[in-house]
Amino acid sequence: MKAPAPPRAVPVTVAGCHAWFHPAGGTPLGQGVILVGPEGHEALLAHRGLRDLATRCAALGLPALRIDHPGTGDSPGDRFRLEAVREAILGAIDWMRAEAGCAAVALAGLRLGALLAAQAAARRPGDVAALLLLAPVAQGRTHRRHMLLAAQVGGGRDDRADGIEVGGHHWAAEELEDLAGADLSAALCRAAAPRVLVMDGEAGAARRVAPAVAFEAFEGLDRFLAPAHEARIPVEAFARAAAWLAEDAPPAGTLPAVREAEPRPVGGGTTERVIRFGPGGALAGVLCSPAPAAARRTAALLLNTGANGHVGVGRFGVRLARRLAASGIPSLRMDLPGLGDSEAPEGADPALAPDPFGEGLLPAARAGRDALAATGASRCLVIGLCSGAHVALRLALLDPRIDGLALFNLPAFDRSQGGAPALDGGPPPGEAPWARRPRMLWRRLKAEADRGLAALGIETGLDAPSAWMRRLAARRVHVLLGYSRGDRGLRELRAHFGRRGRRLAAFPLVRCRVLDGTEHALAPLAMQAEAAALIEDAALRLDSAAAPLGANTPRRDQPAPGGLADLALPAR
Repeated sequence: MKAPAPPRAVPVTVAGCHAWFHPAGGTPLGQGVILVGPEGHEALLAHRGLRDLATRCAALGLPALRIDHPGTGDSPGDRFRLEAVREAILGAIDWMRAEAGCAAVALAGLRLGALLAAQAAARRPGDVAALLLLAPVAQGRTHRRHMLLAAQVGGGRDDRADGIEVGGHHWAAEELEDLAGADLSAALCRAAAPRVLVMDGEAGAARRVAPAVAFEAFEGLDRFLAPAHEARIPVEAFARAAAWLAEDAPPAGTLPAVREAEPRPVGGGTTERVIRFGPGGALAGVLCSPAPAAARRTAALLLNTGANGHVGVGRFGVRLARRLAASGIPSLRMDLPGLGDSEAPEGADPALAPDPFGEGLLPAARAGRDALAATGASRCLVIGLCSGAHVALRLALLDPRIDGLALFNLPAFDRSQGGAPALDGGPPPGEAPWARRPRMLWRRLKAEADRGLAALGIETGLDAPSAWMRRLAARRVHVLLGYSRGDRGLRELRAHFGRRGRRLAAFPLVRCRVLDGTEHALAPLAMQAEAAALIEDAALRLDSAAAPLGANTPRRDQPAPGGLADLALPAR
């Protein structure tokens, strides 16, 4: 018989940081677990897996806490400091005892988070009941060397004289020096934890680091920290890890109920709070609200990029939301089903992320618009990158309450004609290279014929994207199309609307821009700033538009007649 699921996680504020508390299910144990994640892009890749591990711990009776480091994730600030992370871990230990009623606390860290967990434990020798180290960084200087190489490859090392940029995350020079002096073996000796388990891919390497501790192979590590849409959570390894943490944990009496966090200030009068919405409250997102006196009537809905959580690649989602709030634009950065902190549909494979282009995402995206409407937002700008742009476009065609779109690196307008399952677009599977030019020419001719006949009042459906753009124009929907330089989505733009979208000039509310950088996910900070400025301008333009939007729809709070099939939107 399937074990009952533990209670739903609760958003909390711990040591000034955003965190999720997973209450114990079944028979509560007196030991809590704090999960310490890695930094930077690895934190984004590990999010779903660490949530799975926390859920497994809670199901065994171990209250669990997932915390975003200071200056990362949904926590306030924009500067990552190793010392601040260590202090936050110690603050989380105190919080678990005082607020969650845990008599003992264990730490479970992944990659750099494992090293930082051991260092925090070393400051209170013997205080931590157990240490679980998952693929730990053993030597800070080695990790620093890898980061320097990654910065050089990414072209970000020379952009800042005071440090490096890796995947949209800035490391100050003093933090690199701090990192270089970190040593896992020394930290474990000082921590004096009664139980330590290292799970890693290579037994020899782990035993050289800590020969006196237990070791277990971390099967599935290579698939775990892969790109999010390809990653597979190592459910068996995490089940063993959770069981190890529960061993010898003392039973507990009745644990106190942990209260949900109040709205959290993040600077400049902006506050953020986690909300649950959709059927049964299965969806989660962060509502970012400007100071009440500065709030505008337009709100932004930020959708996931690929299978990544709402924080976004290079933390773009968080930075963008807070920039918009500074201009008076509230926003909801939401997670679609099975992504980030939203629950997966019943029967979904817990190891795999859902299809980021799937049909089931549209009702969830509409629920996000409902949540914004409940806050009083009368206009809505939907923002999406890659697969998020795909979902946003489909949502706008179905829901007349969508007044604006900001679509970046849209893989394809019509995925049956272009945009293969690869997230960055491209030709359909199986297309012979010699057929690409003739096929592109044929698509362009059909698009030109469709426009010519539409000018005569004849709708033929020869080119669905052109018809969709006319439909959005009739509703006075503002559209911003942004592309990285050389992105494969530009091929699709050309197929339907000419080189660099020159045919879009027929639509006054549609703008097309090509960014300076080439990175598809907009991870570099310079690309983030350029895209954010365009989105901010689009939001303010929409907010200042004098004409009523959606005037040609029967009712703005009702869907357009017909369903998905009436839009001729192929599934994939």
